[in-house]
Amino acid sequence: MATTTPLTSIEGLQAYLTSKGLQHTSVELLTGGTANFVYRVTLSDGTTVIYKHAAPYLSSNANFAFDPSRMDYEDRVLEILPPLLTKELLDSRVKAVGWHSYDKEQKLLCINDGGDKNLKDAYEVPELNIPEIGEDIGKWVAALHARSTTTSLSLSGNEDLKANNPIGVAIYRHSYNNLHVALEAYGHRIELAEYINNTFGSQLTIDNECICHGDFWPGNILVKFQDDQNHATLTVVDWEMTRRGTSATDVGQFAAEAFLLDRFRGGRGLLPAFLNAYAGTRKKGDIGKEWVRRMAVHWGVHIAFWPTRVKWADREETQKLVDIGVGVLKAAMDGDWEELRRSRLLEDVADVYIGT
Repeated sequence: MATTTPLTSIEGLQAYLTSKGLQHTSVELLTGGTANFVYRVTLSDGTTVIYKHAAPYLSSNANFAFDPSRMDYEDRVLEILPPLLTKELLDSRVKAVGWHSYDKEQKLLCINDGGDKNLKDAYEVPELNIPEIGEDIGKWVAALHARSTTTSLSLSGNEDLKANNPIGVAIYRHSYNNLHVALEAYGHRIELAEYINNTFGSQLTIDNECICHGDFWPGNILVKFQDDQNHATLTVVDWEMTRRGTSATDVGQFAAEAFLLDRFRGGRGLLPAFLNAYAGTRKKGDIGKEWVRRMAVHWGVHIAFWPTRVKWADREETQKLVDIGVGVLKAAMDGDWEELRRSRLLEDVADVYIGT
């Protein structure tokens, strides 16, 4: 029986849990996200789990409609991942978040509690070996991409590789569609943004290489410290934007955010460690020049667009970021491999990605 109290409040989730006979001692509404209503529930045995509810609008803005079937895709991919990755990554500290239950009618997903701190926030913790973490994440996402080329996201139970998450596909083009706004605001020609969107953004709707996380960045990797801060497990969360696409976009997005962390929070080497490990894990031939071009374009779009929306620095420094992103976009567009070799993206890993 469906709960009569909306799951958009602590009281609503408490009523739901009680109606299902799920004993608990507390429910805490978590903040930080914009899309879903997320709660930490303490069970009667003292353990904690996370409940995520997708309403037909953003949790941060009830006037912004957002298809709640996005949660069906998160449920689907969390069902797919364990048999794909457990064998290859048995000893990895990186894992996809564990699944407990899903109420499809209520769009309510119950998953493991990966901790309070994400990698973006934990980056500056002195005890963390950031290059080692970057290496582990690079190996993990490379295994995800390599192992899922024939894995379907279909919600109907068939193996249709053309079935995809339309919400994830549409949302992922947001930065391409709006790149012209950032470029114009920072003194660059909008014709470049239009070309990048028409030429590369349009491919996002037809890319079909493998399963992609869809929002792969340090903010979606939770860090849980063990007995001391010298060891931590890493949990990859927020899979609702998962889609079949090109692995280059997951890599480009994480690489862009790793660059920003390295630039503004201490230069601890997350970017080169991640990129080196990723390339070293993929099979020879998986990463060709066209793949590198797509990855560089995605990195450039991210660096030119998102710092104008999410504050990292003042106007002067943001201008430098937009200029850096535009430089990489122009080099990728022109096929200027020497310029890409010297770019902030590939300067430390050029031989691995471009060759000597």
